[in-house]
Amino acid sequence: MAKMKVRNVNVRKNNKALKKKILLTILIVVLVAVAAFIAANIIINQNFTVSFYQVRCDKVSDNIRIVELADLHNAQYGKDNEKLVAKIKALKPDLIFYAGDMMNYKDSDYSVLFSLSDQLSEVAPIYACYGNNEIDQYLFEDKSFTEQLESHHVDMLSNEAIDVKVGNTTLQLIAVSDDLKQYDIESNNGKKFVESLEPTDNCRICLTHYPELFKEKLLNKGIDVAFTGHAHGGLIRVPHFGGLYSTGEGFLPEFTSGVKERDDGTQVVISRGLGNSGYIPRINNQPELVVVDLCWY
Repeated sequence: MAKMKVRNVNVRKNNKALKKKILLTILIVVLVAVAAFIAANIIINQNFTVSFYQVRCDKVSDNIRIVELADLHNAQYGKDNEKLVAKIKALKPDLIFYAGDMMNYKDSDYSVLFSLSDQLSEVAPIYACYGNNEIDQYLFEDKSFTEQLESHHVDMLSNEAIDVKVGNTTLQLIAVSDDLKQYDIESNNGKKFVESLEPTDNCRICLTHYPELFKEKLLNKGIDVAFTGHAHGGLIRVPHFGGLYSTGEGFLPEFTSGVKERDDGTQVVISRGLGNSGYIPRINNQPELVVVDLCWY
């Protein structure tokens, strides 16, 4: 009987040792997988992808290529953004849009944005709207910001409309500066501006930082196409599901990437952005340059 007890004890010891080895192996595999995932995201986020969309509008008679940059947050791709500039040159756009947050609030060093704008102005005309970083910088830090940016060949629009001609097509370009919370405040100009717009036979393009405005506020306003950003792709993206969080919509946001067609026919282009801000890293969410080919067919 004593020998049986010793054998049972040895068996139990061997089982415990085996379980420890299995658990240690699983832990090592998990840690290696997590480390590899983090490393892969760091590498991926050091470069950008290019997303192409074809958007139809029967009010245009030319094929118009638009490159959209959003949420750069002073990021650089290569020295002096040489990779970004080279790619945009190769794309040969007719127009370049800045959809806001190209710089950072309370950062008075605008050299990244200004240098990029000087280079891109040689490629195509640049039109921009205010993001929350630009508007806060202008309102609370530096009243000269807008004037400085415009001296670097950027046409900054705020709650206003202009006509832009490309080939034989005239586009009406409007810009809305107010976010969802500010839009209905009477002392601001966003709602008043939009409500004052007269009907037009031209393709109406809206440039605004905030895609969540197209949940309700900017529907049925005669807008054909909108270019937006702000959501940073939802920060963490889950395959076949989308982004998990955006500043404008909170958790499980609707507007984080791609082209969303609304019930009124408005086609909302949402850039995942080229940079990052805050402490939450981009996960499974490579920075993005957006290219839209606007055509009649």
